[in-house]
Amino acid sequence: MAVKKIKPKTPPRSYRAVIESLRHVWKIELLKDPVALWRIGVCEAFQFESGRIRLAVWNLCKGAGGGLFEHDYRMVCYRSDLILTQEALLSEKGLVTFCEPGFEAIHAASYRRGDGVRDGVMTVARVSSTPATHRIVCKYPEPVFKTPKVALVTFYRMQGREQSLMVINIHATLIRRVKSALEEIEHLIANLPEHDGPIILAGDFNTFTVGYLEAISKCLRGIGLEYVPIPNDPRPVLGALDQVFVRGLTIERIFVDTAIKNSDHFPVFADLIWE
Repeated sequence: MAVKKIKPKTPPRSYRAVIESLRHVWKIELLKDPVALWRIGVCEAFQFESGRIRLAVWNLCKGAGGGLFEHDYRMVCYRSDLILTQEALLSEKGLVTFCEPGFEAIHAASYRRGDGVRDGVMTVARVSSTPATHRIVCKYPEPVFKTPKVALVTFYRMQGREQSLMVINIHATLIRRVKSALEEIEHLIANLPEHDGPIILAGDFNTFTVGYLEAISKCLRGIGLEYVPIPNDPRPVLGALDQVFVRGLTIERIFVDTAIKNSDHFPVFADLIWE
């Protein structure tokens, strides 16, 4: 039986709120490392210990879903050990709000708006990351407002493994030309730290076409990263923007949760295991 395709709805915002948001990104400030990185929170564990990692990948739509969105976010954290978020629009106070007890949150800013709020990606985990944290600015900015996009690279210890786990949280630029998309992925690979251990690369790839996804999958296979297909993916092709790639890990299950509706993206959940 064919899977019914469901497109997430953008949380409603007034025209005034939309205009105010556009005004804030009309003039932005680019940030350099390490100023662009925020880290906060006290983890409940030093390393991943159970042999299983519960992963969530979710574009937050800049938190436009209001109070219901905050409830959804906490539920995602409750169900996960590692959460990779994009469009995390935060002030320093907001970062505290979205760092749940027992978690560590690392925010990598793409830019700082005129009101001081930062937009970027945020990786949240129940275990503490190592000090080796990197931000990689994507090769191409957004086409209209020229705002940059970034990837955040973090490392986590794994029980019984000498090598750490590299986690790459990316919000790729909104590119529809396959050639430019490949150049962006090649730029990411060229700027990654050397790493022999397992890798998770996940986030919002803005992969609007099958050809786009196939092209970057082939490129990433060159460093051992394999695309993880989602069985019975309920998202339409134009809405399947959030993807997961792994190396040195086994996917036990992966699915899209369409019951979480207070963003313009549905979260992707995956259980990953290692020996």
